[in-house]
Amino acid sequence: MKPVYTLFFMPLICAVCVAGCAMPRPQTDPGLDRAAWQSAARLQAWNQEITSSKGTARVRLETSTGVQTYQIAWAARAPDRVRMTFTVSGHPVETVVADGSQVTFISHTGRHKPHTPASDDPDLEPYTQVPVRLSDLITLLLGQIPVQKFDDAWFVSHDLFHIRLGRKFSSLSQELILEEDDTIQVLRLLDKEGAARYEIVFHAFDTMGAYTIPVHMTIFSGKLLKAHIRITRFWPNIPVKESVFRLTQTGS
Repeated sequence: MKPVYTLFFMPLICAVCVAGCAMPRPQTDPGLDRAAWQSAARLQAWNQEITSSKGTARVRLETSTGVQTYQIAWAARAPDRVRMTFTVSGHPVETVVADGSQVTFISHTGRHKPHTPASDDPDLEPYTQVPVRLSDLITLLLGQIPVQKFDDAWFVSHDLFHIRLGRKFSSLSQELILEEDDTIQVLRLLDKEGAARYEIVFHAFDTMGAYTIPVHMTIFSGKLLKAHIRITRFWPNIPVKESVFRLTQTGS
């Protein structure tokens, strides 16, 4: 039998650990919380009926060493499959292939050997300089909004266009800033101190087929890295064979 003091203090210890992992939750109006939840859930459901896509985009990367412009072409399938190639002047530079269980980065310029990180949802910045995780970029390439899973939502300082999302046992939270028409303007991923891991600014949406797609966005990282993305062509719910997400024997 566990000592009584252990049974007494264990919930307190757990509560302190959980509280220390996230920013304090302010006291808010439950009615407004429900409205914040509904707005966040609507954005989370944005274009969820799109299960696959193909498309092209222009990517302009601004780093401490200069500016580089790429074209990308992709095929993606929800939730975790993508083949994406970055090109410069028609010449392939980097390919990212994710088959649902592992991700491989392939350099076509010899910058690095084919690499498969341990994570199935790696940070893309070291390889492509796009400062988000792979799952977030796949979501954007499907025409969706990368709103994380959440179990708490509230308006920040009673601003009905500024929502904070929290999740139990997670040190990360999200902020959503909405336009007056309820479309998304800014999405931030915050650490436990409230500093932004990254920020996505949505500049423009466009109607493509039956869907309204975010077609122009800028991703900012905490390292002052900027990735400007403009989607130029987009085909939703197009059949994509599983073989697209597998590497060939030559590693491409």
